[in-house]
Amino acid sequence: MGILRHSTALAGALIISSLASAEAADFSFPPQPVVSVPTAVPVPEYNNGWYVRGDIAYGLQEDPDLRQGGANFNNEKLDDTWGFGAGFGYIFDEHFRADVTVDYRINADVQGVNTATGDLYETKVQNTVVLANFYYDVKSRDGFTPYIGAGLGFSHNETDTLRVFAGPTQIGIVDGEGETALAAAAMAGFSYHLDGGWLFDAGYRYLYMGDAKTGSTGAGVTNQLGIDDITAHEFRFGLRYEFR
Repeated sequence: MGILRHSTALAGALIISSLASAEAADFSFPPQPVVSVPTAVPVPEYNNGWYVRGDIAYGLQEDPDLRQGGANFNNEKLDDTWGFGAGFGYIFDEHFRADVTVDYRINADVQGVNTATGDLYETKVQNTVVLANFYYDVKSRDGFTPYIGAGLGFSHNETDTLRVFAGPTQIGIVDGEGETALAAAAMAGFSYHLDGGWLFDAGYRYLYMGDAKTGSTGAGVTNQLGIDDITAHEFRFGLRYEFR
């Protein structure tokens, strides 16, 4: 009887041990939770920095208004001319930049006929234009970047000797004079990336340069000749170099 009890106890222990081993073999820890890592947002790369520029322009000049005392003029004409300029600027981000430019515009002939006397008035005018310009660059594509812009500054307008003719005969002469006037511009164009920091720039600029005048006293001339509202449609091209 005692042997039977011991045998039964031993058998039970063996059964319990087998069940525990089997349960332990089947047990596994639950999988670790998957943590979603947000995708990094790329930071845009802007070409911030300074640049320099040089430009050549051809200006189609609008006919000005001439005035001398109470006289009226017709057949007013201001010849087209070339200009050369340089400047420096700063790129703020991918869209906005600004620069300061100085342009020297070659002497252009001015003439008009006094409607009362029929006398022909002839002189020349030269402009030196200084502008602070602001631009908006549209998004680049395949190296091309269209832009629009506006400028504000001043123009120093210098006249040459004024000559007055009655037919082929010169009847009056007076020295030229300089005057500084408000200048403004509106522009549109594009740049094209060439290599490294070099860009080709081409565009159109409407340029307002204010007024000019001659001297007031000379041989046969007693009143100053005014040249009002000097404006030009310029077609410009040049190079920019960006310091990156």
